[in-house]
Amino acid sequence: MRTVNRIGNIVSLLATFYLTSSQAIDDVEKVSVFDAEQSTMATQLELADTCKQEGPFSGQNLANGDSICMANSSVRYYSIANSDKYPSLAISTAHGTGDLSLYAQNGHWPSTTGADPSSTRVGNQECIVLTNPSTYWSYIAVTGNSTNASLVVDLGATSCRSSTTTPPPPPPPSKGNDGYKYNYAKIKVFRFEFSDTRLTWPDMTQALEDVVNYYDEQSYGKFSVSYDISAPIIRINQPKSTFDNDFHGWTKVWKSKVSELGTNPDNPGAGTVVMMVAPQVGNFNSSAAPPSISLYHHTAGVVAHELGHALGLRHAKALEAGPDKVIGVGDYDKESLNYGNVYSMMGMGAHSLEAYNLLYKSYFGWLNDNEVPTINSSGTYRIYAFDQGRAIKAPIGLKLKSGNGQYTYWLEYRTSHKRYTGTKNGVLINLEGYFENEQDSRFWKTTSYLLDMTPGSKTPGWWGDDQTDSELVLGKSYTDHWGGFTITPIQIGGTPDSPNAWIDVKVTLR
Repeated sequence: MRTVNRIGNIVSLLATFYLTSSQAIDDVEKVSVFDAEQSTMATQLELADTCKQEGPFSGQNLANGDSICMANSSVRYYSIANSDKYPSLAISTAHGTGDLSLYAQNGHWPSTTGADPSSTRVGNQECIVLTNPSTYWSYIAVTGNSTNASLVVDLGATSCRSSTTTPPPPPPPSKGNDGYKYNYAKIKVFRFEFSDTRLTWPDMTQALEDVVNYYDEQSYGKFSVSYDISAPIIRINQPKSTFDNDFHGWTKVWKSKVSELGTNPDNPGAGTVVMMVAPQVGNFNSSAAPPSISLYHHTAGVVAHELGHALGLRHAKALEAGPDKVIGVGDYDKESLNYGNVYSMMGMGAHSLEAYNLLYKSYFGWLNDNEVPTINSSGTYRIYAFDQGRAIKAPIGLKLKSGNGQYTYWLEYRTSHKRYTGTKNGVLINLEGYFENEQDSRFWKTTSYLLDMTPGSKTPGWWGDDQTDSELVLGKSYTDHWGGFTITPIQIGGTPDSPNAWIDVKVTLR
C-alpha cells in the first residue's frame, strides 16, 4: 500500500505549514541546497518510513507528495513532472541504514560530480530545494549504498520534511473559566496619595469617558462600562518611600483602606472592578487581576488594558517558533511571547487604544456565528474590517479548525492601526486553544496567540519587532500546521478605512 503525505492533496498530515507566493516567478532558475540540519523546515511534514509499509519502488516517475521506498541499489534515478507549474520543489530522503547522496536538477539529469545541486551528508537524511524551475521535468539521482531509505518530492514546498514526528503540545488541564458572564463592567475608583506625594490626574474623568466609549465601540454596542469616582481621596500619612520596596505591604494597606469604606476589594460584587489609583509606588507597573486594578500610569489606554485583565483576560501573546517556523514544537518557555500581539489592546496596542482581536472579543460574547462563522467547506470567503467603529458589516472574521481538531484559527482583517499599516493588505491569524494551561479560575481558559506569517523576517530587532509584519499578505498561502486547510488572501476592495473595506480569502479544506 502506497504511503501518501501529499502537500497538494494532503491525506496524512502530521505537522506542516508552508508559505508560497502566487506572484509571477523570475525567468531565471535559482537553486537552493540545504543541509538537512541547517534547514529550518517551513514545511514540517514528516517523511514517513515508507519501507515499513511497502516494498521497493520499481518505477522512475514520481508523484507529488508520494513517498517511496527506494530500491537497495548503488544508483537510482527518478523524475517528477509539472515542475514548472510551481515556484519551488523540495526533495527529501531519510530512514533506513547506510550513506546515500542526493543530486537534482531541473531540465536535465544532474551531474553527480558536484556541478549540480547536491546533498551529501553522512547518513540517509538529505535535502535539496529547487526554486523557480523553468521546465516541465525535474530529475533526481541517488547514489551510495543504503538500505530501506525513503524519498519524497513535494511540489510547491520551500523546505524539506523532517524524519521524526514533532507532536503538538499536549493539552494540559486548564482551570480557567469559559467566558465573561455579564454585558457590563462597573469600575469603583479609589484614589490614594501620600504625605509627601500628591496624586495628579487632572483629566481623569475624560480618560474614564474614553474608556467607556472604547468598550462601547469594541463591543459594537453590546457592552457597557460605568465608573464611580465618588469616594474621597484617601490620604496615607506616610511618605511614599515607605512602600517603594514593599509591594505586598502597600497592597495590604490600600486594600484595608478600601474595606474600611465598605467595599470588599477581593469581592466587590457582580461585574464590579475595584481600581486603586495612586502615584507610582517604587517602580511598580500598573497591574490587574480579577477583580481589581492597581493603576500607576494614568491614561485611558492603560485603564482599558488593565480592565481587560480585571475582567479575566491574559495578555494577547504571539508564538515565536524561530526563523521559518510559524508553530514550533510546544516549548512554552521558548515559544510563548508575552505581549506578542503588537496590534491588539491586550498586547502592545494599549497606549493607542487599538482594537481587541476577535478571539478576545469572543470572550465577552460580543460576536455571533454570523459575524465570525466556522468554515466547513472550501471556497472563497469575504470578510470585512472589524475595527472601524461601532458599525460592522458581517462577516468580520473566519474560524477554521486545525487538522487535529484541537485548535481554532481566527482570521481577522485589521485596517485601523496607524503604525502597522501592512495589515490592510492581508489577514492576521490568532490561534485558540494552544498552550491552554490556565491555572487560575479567575481568568479565561485560553490565551490568544498571534501567528507570524513572516517568521524571522525582522530578527534580530527589538523583542517584538518580528511580529510587526505578521499578516498573511495577498498572494501568500498558509497551510495548517496539522493539515486541516490552506488559506490564501486573494484580493481587497471596498471603501478604505471604513467598515466596508474587505478582503477575500480562498480556503481549501484538506
